[in-house]
Amino acid sequence: MINIHINGKETAVKSGKTILRVLQDNDIHVPTLCFHKYLSPIGRCKVCIVKVDNRFVTACDTPVEDNMEIITDSADVEKLRKVNIELMLSNIDTTKVPEKAEIHDLCCSFRNTIPKDRQIKENPFFRYDASLCVLCGRCVAACSEIQGRFIWDYASKGSDLHLIAGMNETFEDAHCEFCGTCVDFCPTGAIADKTTIDSETNRVTTVCGYCGVGCKVELSTDGKQIVAVPSDEGDKYSSLCVKGRYANGFVLSKERLQKPLVRRYLLPGKEKNSDDEDMSTFVETEWGEALDIVAGNLIRIEKTYGSDALGFLSSAKCTNEENYLMQKLARQIFKTNNVDHCARLCHSSTVAGLIQAIGSGAMTNTMDDILEYASTIFIIGSNVTEQHPVFGVGIRRAVMKRGVNLVVAEPRFTDIAEFSDIYLGINGGSDISLLNGLCRIILENGWEDKEFIKNRCENFNQFREHILSVDMSDVIEKTGLKFEELYKTAEKIACSKPAAVIWAMGITQHTCGVDNVLALANLQMLTGNLGIKGGGLNPLRGQNNVQGACDMGALPNVFNGYQNVTDPEKLGLFQKKWAFADDKPLNGTPGLTVTEMIERGGAGEIKALYIMGENPVMTDPDVNKVIECLKKTEFVVLQDIFPSETSKYADVILPAASFAEKEGTFTNTERKIQKLTPLFPPIHESKTDFKILTQLARKLIEKKGCNKLGKFSGWEYKSAKDVMEEINEVTPLYAGVLNERLENGEGLFWPVKDKKDAGTPVLHEKTFTRGKGKFHPVNYAPPNELPDSEYPFLLNTGREIFHWHGGELTRRIKEIMSAAGEAVVLINSNDAADIGIEDNAEVEVSSRRGVIKAKAFLTDRVGKKTIFGNFHFVEGNVNKLTVKALDPAAKIPEYKVCAVKIRPLNH
Repeated sequence: MINIHINGKETAVKSGKTILRVLQDNDIHVPTLCFHKYLSPIGRCKVCIVKVDNRFVTACDTPVEDNMEIITDSADVEKLRKVNIELMLSNIDTTKVPEKAEIHDLCCSFRNTIPKDRQIKENPFFRYDASLCVLCGRCVAACSEIQGRFIWDYASKGSDLHLIAGMNETFEDAHCEFCGTCVDFCPTGAIADKTTIDSETNRVTTVCGYCGVGCKVELSTDGKQIVAVPSDEGDKYSSLCVKGRYANGFVLSKERLQKPLVRRYLLPGKEKNSDDEDMSTFVETEWGEALDIVAGNLIRIEKTYGSDALGFLSSAKCTNEENYLMQKLARQIFKTNNVDHCARLCHSSTVAGLIQAIGSGAMTNTMDDILEYASTIFIIGSNVTEQHPVFGVGIRRAVMKRGVNLVVAEPRFTDIAEFSDIYLGINGGSDISLLNGLCRIILENGWEDKEFIKNRCENFNQFREHILSVDMSDVIEKTGLKFEELYKTAEKIACSKPAAVIWAMGITQHTCGVDNVLALANLQMLTGNLGIKGGGLNPLRGQNNVQGACDMGALPNVFNGYQNVTDPEKLGLFQKKWAFADDKPLNGTPGLTVTEMIERGGAGEIKALYIMGENPVMTDPDVNKVIECLKKTEFVVLQDIFPSETSKYADVILPAASFAEKEGTFTNTERKIQKLTPLFPPIHESKTDFKILTQLARKLIEKKGCNKLGKFSGWEYKSAKDVMEEINEVTPLYAGVLNERLENGEGLFWPVKDKKDAGTPVLHEKTFTRGKGKFHPVNYAPPNELPDSEYPFLLNTGREIFHWHGGELTRRIKEIMSAAGEAVVLINSNDAADIGIEDNAEVEVSSRRGVIKAKAFLTDRVGKKTIFGNFHFVEGNVNKLTVKALDPAAKIPEYKVCAVKIRPLNH
């Protein structure tokens, strides 16, 4: 502690603090403008001026010293502050300053207009008006310090000093991510969102409905628009991405489904007639009739063909409570385990692999834990800054501020690779060779964690023998890497601990996806990077509640909480809780996966598909085949918020509610369970998925004549809270996830064993879920389809930052479409020159399964003979090209590798 004097009063303070911080701690007000609590001191505006030992200093960036004499309120200090404020305001048009701007009150006493025109720069999301800019520097600091993007900068000097984007270019050309952070930090309104609301009618804090990061977001509405800003977390600024901030307008879209739709032939007294097209048209109906039609047809098909002729697709977009109800409806009422969801297509290989290796198929560490404690971060098969943007921002910040070692292994040079110490541009599908090679280098140099292996692992000797037989020349050939790159990477992971491994679908979406995950588990066990802060095995989940949908048992082989349907004890538990009087027992045989259900619909084995919040016509592999199968499926129910591409093949369409109209919970990628708060009730005649499923289940129970017996057999829920109470009782992982804890603002990381348990941010600290971690020797396996002379290019697939999943939501946002409104494929510049493809030219890409059209984007970020495309647009959907080759264990399709050819369409 040191002693200082503030306005003549002696005060003891901690050394190292700035004068401003000390003044704030002592409730002494000093005006500020460029200062912001989330930024490093800037010291440009000179508004926080104070007198120290008879000299004037800025309080925000001057540290306190022992025996310092600080004066904050003398006449000369006040006069100088006023001069500085007037100098600043003399450069802006104070009559245009918005009422909500921080400097509005100052402007009321100093009226000034700017006679000369000032630059106004716009993009689809926000605008910059130079006539309101005081050059405080907050936007520059926020963009660089918080976002790590360095878009804003100064140009010229003196009276010509002004702000520019990038190299004085458009925001788009400067590679702005349009996160809106600069908008939040601007004190004058010079940088402002283009979409605003006139008079707020409601404001809530809820959870973003896009990716698996699970950002808290504050939504406001005036009934015409929805505006989103980050939820104030208090001790740190919480960013949003372009989607979380600017892509919520779909909720009020005119394209929303408004009433239930049924094919005319399903109405009473009508029948299907292939010669009468009018019979196949959709007609609006009331909810009661629509649910009667659904219930009647499901029961008819069950009676005629058996319960396993029914298939249920649940949804990663829906809440935990809704996913629980969907799998319960399938299992309790129809006695089928044919229930699955899109995790099958993204991380089923993660779950299968991690359960084999360590016993639990989820992210072992939290995002904050990795960002705060990891010394090394190894990203493989994850385009984190586009797919999980806010976490990607955190990784950039960790590299800049803490000097974290960053290794990125990816066939494409992604944005996060710009921040890497080591970039490994591996050949597509060579992950196992890479990981086995790293393990060999670690063993040969004695870098393995011997104590960890001895105390916490099994099957090491067999694994060691296998790894030491790996041919490093073969590794180099298959990966396309140099030995020096492999050596440096192995050394970082093994010797700069703790090291966290992060992956996504670049690892999982392969026919060897499970083995890829096992190879990652081998690496982390070998180096002892498990069960510790800053380490772990960390799969990034793609959708807002894909983790929760898995947790809730929307999978064909497990009940909620990963309780196996083949386990007699677990089967007995649910039989007791769910049973009807004189009822059949629950089914103890695992059901079909997403791809199997759709395929068997085409083969006539699955007669009915109930699809909640999924769009397989955009997201499944080989979508032309999917369409054929849906056409042949006897009865298809689609429950969604828009008439999606899949709706063309439905018999009944039920209008559901969006995330902004729901209560309940989401579980994000790091196992964090968070509460949703609805902004308003469901619009039009849509209903929440909770209400639809509950009302349908009651109709089914009535029509089937079922009588309540078990404690939870009756579907007597009044709200999502009632469902969570049932989940607490039958899901050990969620036993302590009580409604009242969530309402108090707690975000709980499962497992939460009871109401007193604070949750488990880091898994496996003392022991693995399966006891000891098990090493699994795995070998390289080639992709199912590699390029050849007819199809000489390798297709890699993924998403881009502006769009999400199949684009059903983001394609309905005009600002998003202004920024990224058409399908694009990336091709290496040299390959394009050889074929005669110019930048932005229209091209045709084809595989053995289909053809797409898109615009070409020429770049050196993709390797030679490689094309990258996405599945956001109907006409350019790469899933018309992808192959439905499956991992034999997880049944996940190989989206990441197939053979294609490309040609320009102007030739």
